Order: sequence, then C-alpha cells, then structure tokens
Amino acid sequence: MATQRGYVSIVMGGLALISLHMPATIAADSEGLRSVPVPDDNEAWARLPPLERGERQPLPVWARILADSLPRTTAAMLELDALHRAHSPLGTALSAKVRRTVAEANRCAYGTSFAEADLQGAAVDESAPTPPRGASTGPREKERDQERFVLTFARRLTLAADTITDEEVARLSDMLGERKLVALVLLVAHANFQDRLLLALGTVSDLGEPLPPFVGRFAKVDKEAIAVPERTLPEPASAMLVPNRIDDPEWRSLDFAALQRTLDKQRQRAGRIAVPAWEDVIRTIPEDQRPKHPVRILWTLVCRGYQPELAAGWSACTRIFAEESKQDRVFEESVFWIVTRTIHCFY
Repeated sequence: MATQRGYVSIVMGGLALISLHMPATIAADSEGLRSVPVPDDNEAWARLPPLERGERQPLPVWARILADSLPRTTAAMLELDALHRAHSPLGTALSAKVRRTVAEANRCAYGTSFAEADLQGAAVDESAPTPPRGASTGPREKERDQERFVLTFARRLTLAADTITDEEVARLSDMLGERKLVALVLLVAHANFQDRLLLALGTVSDLGEPLPPFVGRFAKVDKEAIAVPERTLPEPASAMLVPNRIDDPEWRSLDFAALQRTLDKQRQRAGRIAVPAWEDVIRTIPEDQRPKHPVRILWTLVCRGYQPELAAGWSACTRIFAEESKQDRVFEESVFWIVTRTIHCFY
C-alpha cells in the first residue's frame, strides 16, 4: 500500500502541472490496463470529507483510487468535474462534445465513454446528416459550422497547442464571447488533465460506469482533520531527477541569453484577450479568501475575471493537493520545466 500511495502521489504531482501534452503511444499502451488496486465505494467514502449537501453516490474509479492517498484533493476534483460536466457555461451538449473530442485525441476510451453518456443525458440527436463544409446557408448550418470550428480548436489545443494562431482565437472570441472562450480553454485543459490521470492510473470503465456527475458539496475541513498516509518512495524524488550529464542538444541550445530574447519577443506581442483589472476580479472572491495584496499574475486575472467559479474550483484542487501531497519542490519544478519545454510554452 505504501508503494501505491507513493505512485499515486508522484502521478498527481506530475499531472497537476501538465496542461496539454501526451505522446499518443503512452495513451495507446496504457489503455485497458489497471495499474493500481481499486477500493470499493464504502472504503473510498470512509476516507473522503463529510458531505455538507447531498447524499453518497457511486464514485468513479479514479476517485476511488485517489481517495486513500489524497482524500481532500479527490473531493475538490469531484466538485470541479461536476462543474464542467453539468454546469458548463458552454452548455451540457457542447461541453460533452468538447470532452469527447479531447478524449478521442488522447485515445482515452474511459474519458470518451463519460462524454458519450453526458451527450445521451443531454438528449443530443447526432443521427441527422451534417451538411458538407461550405454548404452553410441557414441558422442551423451556421451553428454547426461554429460547433465544428470549436471542436477543431479543442483537438488542436490538445495535440499542438503552440500552433494556435491569433486569428483562430479572435474568431472564437467573436463566436463565443470572451467569457465562453475562457470557459472553453479551461474545459480543454481540465479534460486533458483528467485523461492523463485516467491513462496513467490505467483506469478502465468496466466497474458500473460511466456514472453521472457528482451531485452535492463536501464540507470544508481543516487539513489536519483527515490524516494522509505516510508515503514511502524508493529514494527521494529529487535524487531521481539529477542526471549525471545533460547531453540533449535541443535543450542545451537554449542558454540564458536565448531565453531572455524569447521573453522580450513575447512581451512585445499583443494579448489575445483583455485582462480584467484586479479591482474587478477581487469582487468575485469571497471576503474570507481574498489575498492581502493585489494579484498581478495575468492568467489568474483572466480566469478569475471571466470564469470565477471554474477558476476557484481548479485553484481549490491545486491548493489542497499541495497541502496533502507535500511534494518535493525540486521534483515539482523539474516536472514543470519538462512539460512547458516540451509543449514550447513561453511561460
């Protein structure tokens, strides 16, 4: 069990920093395998925080796996998952189609099955023939063209995020508005995170799933209220990440001066979306959670300003995970560097 807890903690440590990248071969090789034991519902519920609203219900397999090692994080993830699946600003049907598109791009059959179930729950009829591209003449055909563009964007953001153009984002902003555009990007990021979690843990949907979204709310408890098991790793995480020699020519080609030139070039670009002022953003944050000093991080202002509920849900997951996992900081920052370098993210 100690080994399982350590494995789950390492997986979550990496995945909490991953946004939009996974080689298809990993997905293909992982699908259908069950890497860790799956506790039953009663065992999982016994580890989770008490419910403030709602009743116990069957839990998805990923929640049952994580509940032992990361109970409060699991509760926050169930609530965020329900926000995206049942209360998305994009609407239930489009949200499910976006999630299906992402899951298919990642070759995650588990994620695809949940998206298909949500589509059935939204009573979406996909049997009607779709007009060929360029044949749009009426409102319904225009709506389908727009949906097709949204789904194409979701797939490209999943597989090649750094190739998205200013013009594509501008078109989406015109179609959806800035609030729904932010909701779309947050949904794609969440769907990719979840697919990677499912694939890394080797989850399969043969345990009475797919299940409907979680209904209810967990009580907020102090971080000391639920004991987190001790984790035993073969060796310190930081020791596993120190190579004897870095000989990758692509990595070594970027010295400090080159990085600074890239940053300068990025600073000169115009943003794709207006950044809300802190004075407007702070109104979306409950008084007991407001920071003492203004936040200047642009992506925080954008997410909080346009989609405060979704942003707060994700922030709760990362904050609580940090408290529960107590990850090695060298490990976390190394994973962050590997992921951002791999997807060519200037940030």
